[in-house]
Amino acid sequence: MIKKLKKEMRKHTSLAISGAFALIIALVWRDVIEKMVDSFVLKLGLSETAYWYDIAVALVVTVICVIGVLISSRYSVKEE
Repeated sequence: MIKKLKKEMRKHTSLAISGAFALIIALVWRDVIEKMVDSFVLKLGLSETAYWYDIAVALVVTVICVIGVLISSRYSVKEE
């Protein structure tokens, strides 16, 4: 019983640490993408409508992430 509990704790701890690293990576890339979009919007001279580009980028990233979650969840399902 205790061995099984230790195994589960290690599994969940490892998952939480991986999630934390993924969050850090996502935050760093968010900054990079934000700077690139800002630069692109300024070059086009569209700074007064920049919030619409932020919404568009958020929607595209959301769709990509949902597709990624769906794909990864299919791989994590165990066949019975």
